[in-house]
Amino acid sequence: MASSEEVAWQLYAGLEQRDRRAVDAWRSLGNDLVTSLMNSRALGSARPLCVPADDVVDWQRRQLGTDPDLVLACTAEHEAAHAVVARALGLHVAEVSISEDGREGVTTYESAGRDETATVAAAAEVWITEFRCLAYPRGDTAGCRDDMRVLVRNTDGDHDVHRARRRARLILGERRGEVLALAARLGRERHITFEKGYTS
Repeated sequence: MASSEEVAWQLYAGLEQRDRRAVDAWRSLGNDLVTSLMNSRALGSARPLCVPADDVVDWQRRQLGTDPDLVLACTAEHEAAHAVVARALGLHVAEVSISEDGREGVTTYESAGRDETATVAAAAEVWITEFRCLAYPRGDTAGCRDDMRVLVRNTDGDHDVHRARRRARLILGERRGEVLALAARLGRERHITFEKGYTS
């Protein structure tokens, strides 16, 4: 018999993107998936969707997605997601860096098999669009474009893409604090080199 969490993830996976964003808005506040599904009303026929109240001016600023601080934070979290997932898969992360203007970033890690490479490639898009959709409602389409190419090259079709995303989602769900802490450090330092055995 499937656990309530497994059932919740199955329900979540079947939602339309608009409904997922409403659920993710609740999750970004620290609620578990089941609570977020219920609070958002994404599963019922009752509409409209319910999203947490937010500062309207701040929300508009985030929707535009051009604020330099937001761009830098989004890029830092993007790279941190790659690094944390790579590390969770047992891969050595050599370095993580972002440009001075915060618009570009790179995560360097040891060579891996196709499954691991696909999972690491999927990590940033999953983090930004699912875990952090409230912080970055415009997403990170440009930043994830190269990652999507890597993801497609290392999978054999939709099933493998979904498997890589699901695996990344589970890792990120368990390591949210680690992603945010690494992103904050990267935002300050712009470049971090890790010794073999990096754990946080």
